[in-house]
Amino acid sequence: MFGLIFAFAKFIILTLGALVILGIVMQMIPGKKDAGNTDQKTAEDPIDEPPADRTWFEVLGVSEFASPDDIKRAYRDLIRQYHPDKVGAMGEKIRELAMRETQLINAAFQEARLSRGF
Repeated sequence: MFGLIFAFAKFIILTLGALVILGIVMQMIPGKKDAGNTDQKTAEDPIDEPPADRTWFEVLGVSEFASPDDIKRAYRDLIRQYHPDKVGAMGEKIRELAMRETQLINAAFQEARLSRGF
């Protein structure tokens, strides 16, 4: 009985994760006004820093004045959520998206560490 409940709970968790990733994919699909933009980063391009329209604290989802512990906690939570190894079974495109998001999170955390000195 518990095995069936555990299997169902695992299915629900994986399904919710897939829906979150799908939502991210849908947000990243460029609109018609962006069709001619050749400056967009691709999966092959490393993301060295957060995009100009999002600051490190927006990427990490914390206040600009958050404590180092809050910044580290937000970073760990986001990495846990978006790490490519978590979505490896969902297909290559989802894994690439997770890799880009992880690179963005890592770059934002690095910028936070440099700017806040921890």
